[in-house]
Amino acid sequence: MSENINPAAVPTAQEADPVKVLAGRHVLQWHITHRCNLRCKHCYQDDFQVEMNHDELFAVLDKYERFLNERNLKGHINLTGGEPLASPHFYELAEEITRRGMTFSILTNGTMITEENAARIALLQPRFVQVSLDGGPDVHDAIRGAGASAAAYRGIDWMKEFGVRVLVSFTAQRNNRFELAEVARIAAKHKVDKLWWDRVIIPIDLDKDHLMLTPQQFRLLAWRSGRLTGKTRRADGTSLVTSVRGLQFLYCPDSGTYSCQAGRNLLIIKADGDMMPCRRLPDIIGNIKDGEIGPIVDGSPVMKALREAGIPEACSGCPHAQKCRGGSRCVTCAKTGSRFGKDPDCWIKGRADA
Repeated sequence: MSENINPAAVPTAQEADPVKVLAGRHVLQWHITHRCNLRCKHCYQDDFQVEMNHDELFAVLDKYERFLNERNLKGHINLTGGEPLASPHFYELAEEITRRGMTFSILTNGTMITEENAARIALLQPRFVQVSLDGGPDVHDAIRGAGASAAAYRGIDWMKEFGVRVLVSFTAQRNNRFELAEVARIAAKHKVDKLWWDRVIIPIDLDKDHLMLTPQQFRLLAWRSGRLTGKTRRADGTSLVTSVRGLQFLYCPDSGTYSCQAGRNLLIIKADGDMMPCRRLPDIIGNIKDGEIGPIVDGSPVMKALREAGIPEACSGCPHAQKCRGGSRCVTCAKTGSRFGKDPDCWIKGRADA
C-alpha cells in the first residue's frame, strides 16, 4: 500500500483538468475473483482464494453506477480475475452490467471456454473477449501449465464460432521475447481480431528471475512489432498486430499514440475490494467496502498526483511528449521507484538527456 507521494517530485501540468481528463468515458478493471485454474510464472497475484459473494458484487456495481451518474460518464467494465469464468456469479453479473447500460469485456486465460459457455457469452454481447497467449505451445505451456495452449486455442475457436470479437494479449518477458511473431501466426490461424502486447511488470527488487525486459530488448521487440503491424495489415486498413502500448508507437506512428491512464479514466477494484489506479502500480487508494467511489478517488493523494502530473523534464523537446506524457508509469515505477519520471525503456532523447 502506498499513499506517500512527495508533491515536489510530481511534474505539474498547466492543462491538467480532472473534468476534461475524465470527460465522457471511464474504464473499470474489475477483478471479480482471485480464483484461477492456472498458476502462471509471471502472475502478480499472491492469493487464489479471495472473492466477493453475490451481494457484495452487486453492491460494487451499484456504487460504480452511482459514480458514473454523478460525473456524467459512460462506463466500460473489463471483467477479470484470477479467472473471471471461475466466479459462480459471472453470468448474472455480466447480464446486469448490460441491463444497466454499461458495456463490458472479458479478460481470460481462455481455458474454461467451452461450446456451451461460448454460446452463453455470445448472447451477452461483450465488446470483446481477450485471451492471453505467451508464445507457441511449448513456451506458453512452460509459463502457464501443461495443456494451457491447446485449451486456450479451443476457447478462441468457440468464441469465433459464435461471432464474438476476440483479442489476444501477449505479455513480453525475457524468456518469451522472441515469440511475438509465432503468437501472431497462431492468432491469424484462429481468426483473432486483434493482437496487442505489453511488458511484464515486476518491481526490480522482486524480479528474482530477471523476467523484465532490458531497454535494449524492449526496443528490439518494439521494432519487430512495428514490422508485424505492417505485415498483418488488412484490406480495410486495420492490422492484426497493434503497436501502440507504451512506447511501441515509436516504430509504428500510424497506430496512434498511447498515454498512461492511471489516475485519469481508469480504476481497478480487486476481489478483496481494494481500489488501485492501475493493477501494475503498488498503490492502494482505499477499499470499496468502506464508502462510495467518488470520495475515495477524490480524497486520494495518489490519484490526484497521477491525474495532475505533467510531462517529465527528461521528455522536454521530444516531439511525442504531449501525447505520450512519459510512457508507462508502471514500468517507470517498477524500475526506478518513481511514478513520474521518463519511462526508462525509452530511447528517444529529450533536451534533459542531451
